Amino acid sequence: MKLNFPHGEMNDKDLVDGSYRIGASDDADVVIKDKGLADVHATLHVKGNEMSISIDNEARLVSVNGKLVKQNKEVRPNDLIIMAQVHLKVLDSVEEEEDDNRTRIRMALPKFVLRGVSGAYFGKTFPLRGATVLGRHSECHVCINADGISRKHAQITVEADGLTVKDLGSSNGTYVNGDKVEEAHLNVGDEVKLDNLRFLIQTPGMPEPASKEAAQKTTAPHGTAAPIQEEASGGSNAIKWLVTVGVLGGAFIAAWKMGYLSGLIG
Repeated sequence: MKLNFPHGEMNDKDLVDGSYRIGASDDADVVIKDKGLADVHATLHVKGNEMSISIDNEARLVSVNGKLVKQNKEVRPNDLIIMAQVHLKVLDSVEEEEDDNRTRIRMALPKFVLRGVSGAYFGKTFPLRGATVLGRHSECHVCINADGISRKHAQITVEADGLTVKDLGSSNGTYVNGDKVEEAHLNVGDEVKLDNLRFLIQTPGMPEPASKEAAQKTTAPHGTAAPIQEEASGGSNAIKWLVTVGVLGGAFIAAWKMGYLSGLIG
């Protein structure tokens, strides 16, 4: 594990089991000056693959993936931590031996992602690692703040042969490809629906699904709009032709009755 600073406040810091005080004080384990941090702004706790961050004062304004930390919150690899003006990430790194006996650090990418395809979560992607709890509670791995979602709605677990989803006693149910389930196996491309919010199981790099609005805008010039316009134009031309014939016919009859055409007809 290592602590990464995307904006370059300092170099990456390797993490081993223990607690790391982060702040502006010279006594902190990770010292960051002139970025609005308190002397000890927050403490990162590392034990094996488990991590959490804690604060002793809510005024410290620490967030994990946009959710404020009140006292203590779990941290997972690649979560974005923001403290005042500082952005941090904990990266899960793997050292691999190469032929020249040097090492290379490679980030562990998720095998699966959950991508929103409806509502406010359209286009948003969430990595799936281990057991991922989805729900309205701020401590869920994927916090879905929407009506109809239970505090802890469902759990998606990455297993050796794929994924499984389990409903956690939600009020409005969990669905896979339209079928309500208590627990089910998942494959890439399956749709998971929590209440009326839909998500797709995908792998990193798969293209984002097009929205219905974009599809309608794309197909309209070549679809229904042009035929309707052509049909309307054809109907308008027919009416104009009928009106013209009627006017000319009326003028001919009037001229004949008044005797203007008697010489021609006789």
